[in-house]
Amino acid sequence: MTDSGCRSTFASLWFRLISLGIVGFVFAEALFLAKARIQGWTFYLTTSEIAFEIAVRLIFAALAGIILGTILTVVVAPFINWSRIRVAEWATNIFVVVVLFLDSRFALGLMIQGRGRGPRFTLAVLVVHFLVFVVALCIPRIRKELLGSLDIFLGKKTTRAIAVATVAAAVVLAATELVFARSTHTVRAASISQHPKTNVLLVTFDAFTAEEMSLYGYKQPTTPNLDAFARQSTVFTNFYSGSTSTTPCIGVMLTGAYPSESHVYGLAGEVPEARAEKSLPGTMRAAGYATGAFPTNPWAYYLAKSFKNGFEVLPEPAFHPGGLQRLWEITRPLHQDSRIGSRIVEYFDLEIVWDSLQGIEESPSFRFRPDASFEHAKQVLDQLPDGFFLWVHVLAPHHPYLPDPPDQGRYIPEAELQNWVQEPWEHWKPHYEPEIQGQVDRHRLAYDEYVLSTDRAFGKFISTLETSGRLQNTTVIVSADHGESFEGGVYQHQTPYLTRPVIHVPLIIKTPGQQTGRTVAYTADQTALAPTILDLAGQSKPDWMRGESLAPWLTSQDSGAGKGMAFTQYLERNSVFKPLHRGSIGVIDAEYQYVFYLDSQKGALRPLKQAQNWNLDVSAEHPEQVASLRAALHSKFPKVVPEK
Repeated sequence: MTDSGCRSTFASLWFRLISLGIVGFVFAEALFLAKARIQGWTFYLTTSEIAFEIAVRLIFAALAGIILGTILTVVVAPFINWSRIRVAEWATNIFVVVVLFLDSRFALGLMIQGRGRGPRFTLAVLVVHFLVFVVALCIPRIRKELLGSLDIFLGKKTTRAIAVATVAAAVVLAATELVFARSTHTVRAASISQHPKTNVLLVTFDAFTAEEMSLYGYKQPTTPNLDAFARQSTVFTNFYSGSTSTTPCIGVMLTGAYPSESHVYGLAGEVPEARAEKSLPGTMRAAGYATGAFPTNPWAYYLAKSFKNGFEVLPEPAFHPGGLQRLWEITRPLHQDSRIGSRIVEYFDLEIVWDSLQGIEESPSFRFRPDASFEHAKQVLDQLPDGFFLWVHVLAPHHPYLPDPPDQGRYIPEAELQNWVQEPWEHWKPHYEPEIQGQVDRHRLAYDEYVLSTDRAFGKFISTLETSGRLQNTTVIVSADHGESFEGGVYQHQTPYLTRPVIHVPLIIKTPGQQTGRTVAYTADQTALAPTILDLAGQSKPDWMRGESLAPWLTSQDSGAGKGMAFTQYLERNSVFKPLHRGSIGVIDAEYQYVFYLDSQKGALRPLKQAQNWNLDVSAEHPEQVASLRAALHSKFPKVVPEK
């Protein structure tokens, strides 16, 4: 066999196999998008952005097909000298069978998914599919039809056209991303000759309910370092989050506006272009502050990234260290910061594929250690001069609950904890039945251990900064994006019921030189955080911030007991392009919580001390409270909550 003949056979086989790889992956990805992605995207992406996201994924799938086809060709190449025509045909036919089998199996799995069938039914269907496929291959006529079913993609001109089109599409995508990334690049603020003399450090924790903190009266000594910190700080005992999941809560904290106003409804929500410059960091930066952040929840990072002229120093954490991180970096030209589509969803879709190939259920993106969060935060701080505003968002104690070694086994056996790491608990949502409360209580103990680890990391961080002198003339504020629940039928967070443990979060403020602690019982929510920071920084509140500063309460002789109101919203399943019609909006005063459900246009009243129960409603017994709180909701959100 001549060398030219081998090269020709090799090239022909390579184009065939990469074409089959492209067709197989693109078909599977198209099915997945149609079944599981496109409808959800319509809630927060325009039609053109959806088309763009589809293109991104199909191009990624096609490139994966090229890689797989190339690998298989290299594997087969040594056998070409033996019988080039026969080997090429065998390799092509085998790959055709594999593509047909895997794509049909994948399609069948998508059809079954979400239909309430148990694992036994799914397994039975997949076994039947395998047997039918094997039988079909044993029947000559059917086998011939199967092997020839993809011939349309295997002609010489067609295979080359598919390969060229894939490469061209990838180049066009990268060029388009680059053009838009440059056109939307944040304009650097003018250099400030003299920075302010004060500093602000905002530390927020993820899924950190005030009700599991010994500082707030919890029975276990979970927060000794925060307890010590609070003895020289002001503690707000009735502070509530603006929603029940990370992205909308971070949106409230950094914009001072409720989700219904900022249009950041769910985890994949984004700050609209029109509001991208209306943010707390942007306002602080305009006032001369050096701004930096290190958020270790991917959702929080990408939301912060969307603020124009916001954070000067905002390094991207390695959310998933190792191979995925390298792949994400290598493919960066295909997912630049262009403000087209949703980069965070692109990241998680890539991570889902990566994890599924390794059999990982709980993504490593949510295992960023608390001490690592603070270590990176110190590196960001080292890049900021005095006159800084630094925001640190620590992923802990968000699930999975993985305490540090010193805390493992403190409340629950370590072996029991490790058994949960890969086990999903979505069947406990949106609410769980009372008979499994014992199981939920075990998870609560694991959470408490993780709180201990989180608290220790915070104590070490603050101690290091104090020793280094970086906290001189610095206001330190400690809070959380949202809480976590293990009672009343609600597990974890991201719930429409707005129960108290999910929205009751800590707020601790330590001003420079403060030596004595005090407690404020005034009721407020996260829209007050940005105005408070601006007030402490000597800046005026912009008119687009809804909350009022809590700074006057730091020196007031009044404890604030019985005063104030807090509002919170769950708007996950609403389109940003349509009027709100799903979800819930709640209000809290000193004694009661009232939750109005947009779907049913009905409300539920709960005594605040019993507001951990998702299905409690005492409206009939207290009509005057219902009328008062319903009126407060209507006054606050007249376009969303109708006047009764």
